[in-house]
Amino acid sequence: MTDFTEFTETGFRDLLRLLKSGGYQFARYGEGTCERHVIWRHDVDFSMHRAARLAEIEAEEGVVSTWFLNPRSAFYNLLEPEVEALTHRVLAAGHEVGLHFDGSAYSIKEWTITSLEPAIARERKVLQTILGREIRCLSWHNPDLSNLLSFDSEKLGGLLNAYDGRLRRDYVYCSDSNGYWRFKPMRDIIAQGYPRLHLLTHPEWWTPEPIAPSERIDRAITGRSRRLRSDYDSLLRLGGRLNVTECDGEQ
Repeated sequence: MTDFTEFTETGFRDLLRLLKSGGYQFARYGEGTCERHVIWRHDVDFSMHRAARLAEIEAEEGVVSTWFLNPRSAFYNLLEPEVEALTHRVLAAGHEVGLHFDGSAYSIKEWTITSLEPAIARERKVLQTILGREIRCLSWHNPDLSNLLSFDSEKLGGLLNAYDGRLRRDYVYCSDSNGYWRFKPMRDIIAQGYPRLHLLTHPEWWTPEPIAPSERIDRAITGRSRRLRSDYDSLLRLGGRLNVTECDGEQ
């Protein structure tokens, strides 16, 4: 049985401290450095609430990272006032925000550079408009569902590519996709002292208490559902309107 005790806010902070004690500098995409360094990336797939909290933990530890947001997400709406406020908490913590490009939102299964770059440009413009600031980088969402991994140039659509060939060749990579370590545990990777690390975490997996990945997704979905229901009820109260909860049987 998988042990989920590491996937907590405490476990997240422990990884940051392990990197710092190992002498790693926290770098952004496109920053040239000869020092031992880590590019720490977060793909926000399900929960901006978790993203905001983890971004603040990073700020408390004095480190910076890059948070990739999906403007086409079915799990959060970047234009909702509450989600917008959470996004600005990430920015206020000193981090960078990039585009998390969801190729599955399109009917295209075999991308070409001719079809890909205009799509990136449109989504970049949307995200920049929402955030009110420039976007420099992008990552793919579920890239193995199409041929997006074949695009390994440093820049695409004017954005730095988190899957560029140099990063994939010269950096040791680790990911917590789907709530478990896809390759080796991140703690073990850090302990081995590689000079260049490219680490990916997803904020929804890192909760105050350890729970299974499927339960974490249920928590994100049901939490959003309850919040929307509460917003609806509050709107009726504010407007002095009836909140009809039962049918009176009349046709």
